[in-house]
Amino acid sequence: MMNDLLIEKLAARGIRPTAVRLLVVRVLAEADSPLSLADIEAMLDTAPKSTIFRALNLFLEHHIVHSFEDGSGSLKYELCDGEHGNPDDMHTHFFCEKCQRTFCFKAIQVPVIDLPKGFRMHSVNYMVKGVCSECESKG
Repeated sequence: MMNDLLIEKLAARGIRPTAVRLLVVRVLAEADSPLSLADIEAMLDTAPKSTIFRALNLFLEHHIVHSFEDGSGSLKYELCDGEHGNPDDMHTHFFCEKCQRTFCFKAIQVPVIDLPKGFRMHSVNYMVKGVCSECESKG
């Protein structure tokens, strides 16, 4: 069932669903937080690293995923919920400086930015850094 939905998601964006592309999109769909390229490579240790990287770049071009830098030094990737530029996909990310985990707060919208005339926004990366509730409770 999930495979069919993932095939449809790729096909809707004009992407041929190869075996590795399906594996990459499945890993992202099942993840409970954004993943780095290294995270995905570790989960798909039999897939060639260059093929995973090419799949992620293709997904970025076709707005299947979005990426952001969270302060850990590497890009993180997550599936887009809707259309590119859709405000629903422009949500807040939180990077815990203690445990190095990244959280998505999809219910916390990115503030509206009033750009000067002649500027057009394509995406927003709204990153909040601090200490997550789990690390905070540990003291």
